[in-house]
Amino acid sequence: MPKVSVISPIYNVSQYVERCMDSLRMQTLDDIEVLFVDDRGKDNSVEISCNYIAAHALQDRWHIISMPENGGPGAARNRGIQEATGEYIAFVDADDWVEPMMFEALYHAAKTANADLSAGATSWDYPDGQHTIAVNPHVGTGMLNDMQRRFLLRHYISNFTGMIFRREWLLENKLRFPAARSGEDSSFMGQCYLVANRIAQCDEPFYHYVIHADSISHKRRVWRGREKRKAFRAMLTFAKVQHLLSEYRWTIYWIYFKKVIATSISDYVKSW
Repeated sequence: MPKVSVISPIYNVSQYVERCMDSLRMQTLDDIEVLFVDDRGKDNSVEISCNYIAAHALQDRWHIISMPENGGPGAARNRGIQEATGEYIAFVDADDWVEPMMFEALYHAAKTANADLSAGATSWDYPDGQHTIAVNPHVGTGMLNDMQRRFLLRHYISNFTGMIFRREWLLENKLRFPAARSGEDSSFMGQCYLVANRIAQCDEPFYHYVIHADSISHKRRVWRGREKRKAFRAMLTFAKVQHLLSEYRWTIYWIYFKKVIATSISDYVKSW
């Protein structure tokens, strides 16, 4: 069993994907599986990826998985979860890149703490060369108590690509990305924090989230409000299924207000 399975959706990233693959190939962790999920883009990203895998003789642990049609990044990641065989699962967007020590450090922290998820920080890399370090609220490593869980839920940022997740825990709790094209990552992380028992926090910026001027996630679009509502309705449903809605009702409603209503109003105003 690989120690970590890395899932990376491929969709129109031809100018970036080799940089991402280089960073994955240089990982110091000695046993990782890499699953590139072809999300039916319109460029030659998949051809580049296949050639890279062949040129570096990586076929034994690096694989291309094809989606039947473009379903968005959440659907591609869910397919990767279904196919992954590693002890832990990580998600890397193919236009980003990671530091060589990332998975070794997160895996060691996870195993030491017997954690369901192990979190690092993220460097937001801007086109002008500036960087911002994004990190989730610090609650320490170990068992989550109720106060820490509520604190994380009230203040978390998505940052899921800077983490690894225990695969069996994801499967047991049916943790998946909702079928939405905006807010699916934040909804997924909210669900994870609702049911996590033990976490590890490294707070080192191993992941480089590269912000492009034409990035969809940083454009203001009115349709994003509809997709965010869909994503966070999935979180409400998850809380009900897990019998956690009554206990965390007001915390979840606060998340909905902050991440759906407030951001939708902001997007609407900025679209004028």
